[in-house]
Amino acid sequence: MKSIYKRVLVLLILGAVFMPVFAAGNKNQYVSVGSAQVKAKASQFAKTVATLKYGDEVIIVEAKKEWSNIKSLDGKVEGWVPNSSLTTKKLIVKVKSNKGTSANAEELALAGKGWSEWFEQALEDNEPKSYNFTAVETIETYTASDADTIAFIKEGKLYLGGEE
Repeated sequence: MKSIYKRVLVLLILGAVFMPVFAAGNKNQYVSVGSAQVKAKASQFAKTVATLKYGDEVIIVEAKKEWSNIKSLDGKVEGWVPNSSLTTKKLIVKVKSNKGTSANAEELALAGKGWSEWFEQALEDNEPKSYNFTAVETIETYTASDADTIAFIKEGKLYLGGEE
């Protein structure tokens, strides 16, 4: 009878020791922005190897302070993504009708961050004429090349961050 208790005790101890190892293994996360550039290195200015879309599920291979090394579920995409572009929450889009949705990735990303019909209506009810969404949408289309951005950062003696 004592040997059964010893075996059970040994199994419990082994389970307690190895459970955190298995629990800390690769965890899936989801892209929480409209699109996320996957970089070859943990640097904003590293070569872009792929682009992920809002809600794409990835496996975390390695997590650092500001960047995570990820792999797509199909294994075709590997690289680094800023942690700010990922969430542990599974992102599910609920559609009211069977016809699907015409929402684009940016709209879905806003919805995932709390922008909803109710919120938009609350904005319109407060001061509808004071919000110029067209101007915001226009500004969101402005881009700068990596070379221009790096030149701006160097000229201003700013910190690049990441593994430059």
